[in-house]
Amino acid sequence: MTTRRSALKLGGAAVAAAVAVPALGSPASARSHGFDPKPGSNGVGDPLFPTLGNGGYQVVHYDLTFDFTPVTYDFTAAVRINARATQDLSAFNLDTDGHTIDSVTVDGRPATWELTPGQSGQEFTVTPARPLHHGRAFTAEVRYRGNGKAPRLGLSGWKFGADGGFASAAQSSRADTFLPCNDTPSDKATWTFHISAPRGYVAAANGELLHKTPRADGSAVWHFALRERMATELIGIAVVKGTYLYGTSHRGLPLRHIVPQGQEDKYGPIVARTADHLAWLEAKFGRYPFSVYGVHIYDGYTDALENQTLSLFSTNWFKPDANGRPGYETTMVHELVHQWFGDSVTPNDWQQAWLNEGPA
Repeated sequence: MTTRRSALKLGGAAVAAAVAVPALGSPASARSHGFDPKPGSNGVGDPLFPTLGNGGYQVVHYDLTFDFTPVTYDFTAAVRINARATQDLSAFNLDTDGHTIDSVTVDGRPATWELTPGQSGQEFTVTPARPLHHGRAFTAEVRYRGNGKAPRLGLSGWKFGADGGFASAAQSSRADTFLPCNDTPSDKATWTFHISAPRGYVAAANGELLHKTPRADGSAVWHFALRERMATELIGIAVVKGTYLYGTSHRGLPLRHIVPQGQEDKYGPIVARTADHLAWLEAKFGRYPFSVYGVHIYDGYTDALENQTLSLFSTNWFKPDANGRPGYETTMVHELVHQWFGDSVTPNDWQQAWLNEGPA
């Protein structure tokens, strides 16, 4: 896998080489030959998803603001993307699907943009007011809106429960149904989230809950930070009627879980098993790689998924088997193993998925 650090080193070497070339014409002519902006590619060449992700830049950080209305499933949102150009860029693409784009800026200047159909979603092409030099840090901000149940060109990552809320299950290529992004596991970034939830609901996201900002209508904005890099397919946002349950691992790692509202007595002992699961796996793999962990149990999902720092589980997993015995702990451990293999250590492309699933 080509790391961001190695890519930046290569970029620096390329710039140095360009500077060292003797000028064959005027200084202005030399400068024009040294800067040759072209559009970034509309895919990273993934063997299974050729148009997934985009070339020409690498993301450093996503900042997502998401204002969701339960029952109607309407939302308004904005994402600010801090990135670095890996070539001279005249335009670049983002992955998106099913959103109405209201505005786009690059480094605070209005940018032009175009939406066209893609193989698994939409191709969102952004043209900055000024081309970007190789190695330059830049910020793109997209304001958009939509509805969680709106038609999409590809599958949806939205999972809806009886409470009128939702949880995200984006693997492998459906993060773009929540936000415009570079939707490839080869481009990991840090994240911050600002998720609104009305009275009676809680918001969830990857990482640590920093604080809540109350609003006059009784709703609140929940602010989260994920300081370790994450692939887009592991996004774990939700707005649900749930209850947070807290604990610590045997080593003192903060644990926070979300269980269905009113069913705390049923699910409390189940999520409490996480501390023993962590102790058993840390003895095998070493210290847990992130700063927080937990499980989210939700009736709107029918499977189990290793969203980074907040694994998502269907309520169906916690029913007894035909002999009346619980079988859920193997699945809980499976998703926890993925925090090491798949989340912390991430495949470069989807043909390497066995490197996730094998250890788990």
